[in-house]
Amino acid sequence: MESEPQSRNPQTEKLFLWASFIAFCSVVALTWSTYGDEAERLQALRASERQKEKAYTAIERTRDQTGRYLDRFSRDPEFVRDQARERMGVAEPGEIVIRIDGARGLAAPKPATPAPPASASR
Repeated sequence: MESEPQSRNPQTEKLFLWASFIAFCSVVALTWSTYGDEAERLQALRASERQKEKAYTAIERTRDQTGRYLDRFSRDPEFVRDQARERMGVAEPGEIVIRIDGARGLAAPKPATPAPPASASR
């Protein structure tokens, strides 16, 4: 009969197990930190994407408004006349233009101030 091979030194086995455990923990820690970094990066990319979508939507809205405005300028002479009157102060012959400085402040009513209390002294 053949003799069974002798087992390794128990200290060597313990050392091998501990080294394997430490290597495993290192791999898990590295994987975990990489996952966290990538998750943060992905979240930042998604936030950037949302911000770009909002900017794109605003630009599209502005482009549409500008297109409608240009179309109206090219087709509606009354609109052109009204814009010239409002923005440039153009008046038709025989028309008098009156401008009031600070007219916007006049439109809002002023808050009432309470009257001072009557004095009781005579």
